[in-house]
Amino acid sequence: MIIYKTETVEEEIFDKFICDRCKKEVFGVMELQEAYTIRIIGGYASVFGDGCKVACDLCQQCLKELISDFCIYNADEKEENYDT
Repeated sequence: MIIYKTETVEEEIFDKFICDRCKKEVFGVMELQEAYTIRIIGGYASVFGDGCKVACDLCQQCLKELISDFCIYNADEKEENYDT
């Protein structure tokens, strides 16, 4: 005999993305594809602190404003060649 029971399971689901810099709520498939989540752990002698967890969620406009002065980007280059 097989006996079944019903269980309710709580699950975390994505609700919304809010940029940590400008506080803009990012929504829509196209904008969400260009939302950036940065997660790092500070290493030995890190400016953030040894083993410190650092987290940041940025919209594409804020990321561009923060790094555009020194990053290199070219729409004509293929993705696999970005490190050269």
